[in-house]
Amino acid sequence: MENSEQTTLEALLARAADTGQGIPDFLAALLDSTVLVPGWAEPAADGEGQLATFAPLTSGDGSSVQPFYTSEARLAETQAAIPGYETRYLALSCRAFWDMTRGARLVLNPHSPQGKEFLPGEIAQLLDGVAPMTPNVLTKDTEVLVGAPAQIPDGMEQTLAELFARHPQVERAFLGWKVTPENNDQAYLLVLVGSRDTRDAVSEDLGSALVYYSQVHPVDVAFAGPREKHLLTSLQPFYTRPASRRSLFGRRG
Repeated sequence: MENSEQTTLEALLARAADTGQGIPDFLAALLDSTVLVPGWAEPAADGEGQLATFAPLTSGDGSSVQPFYTSEARLAETQAAIPGYETRYLALSCRAFWDMTRGARLVLNPHSPQGKEFLPGEIAQLLDGVAPMTPNVLTKDTEVLVGAPAQIPDGMEQTLAELFARHPQVERAFLGWKVTPENNDQAYLLVLVGSRDTRDAVSEDLGSALVYYSQVHPVDVAFAGPREKHLLTSLQPFYTRPASRRSLFGRRG
């Protein structure tokens, strides 16, 4: 029987899979949930604690993947599709399970219409809570097409605006969509306009904020000075630092 946590989690998964919206909400809820993992536990050889053994599946290319499930109903779908598959399972914290299996390919609800594969790099980002902020230098003759994004993940602009409000170095922020035809690279493009130390000031917080939003498409970040032209100059900023207010009354000596 499904509990309210499982029902909510599967509703978030369905919304993320069907519409592409609410992905950060789903990932955050998944990490904090209890998941079901086919396998069993037995006493460790040294008599201290227990040793868990997980039952993998074989993917279409012959490689091994480890399934896990949001509910018994989703696990039953695999057991029906693969007669003789392991019937025992462990209920584990998703965060703990991911940490135990770092480096492995995992697949959530593999026989459900809303299944989701998680690759090792993606899992590491979500566990560590930081999206990588690595330099990417384009050659002068590289063609780059930019414009307004057709779709913006729920809450992305609000989350970023709240973050930038805490960093006075950021004067304006623009969000666009970038395509590099040479390699068909597609990504969100975030341009921050501010002082010279903007990159150093915001990189750590920005990496944490972008970790959920970068799971569907990468988010490239560029920095520009207050008077510099940049790739998104033609767009309206989604964040502008409010002008500082000055008192109408001067101080008297």
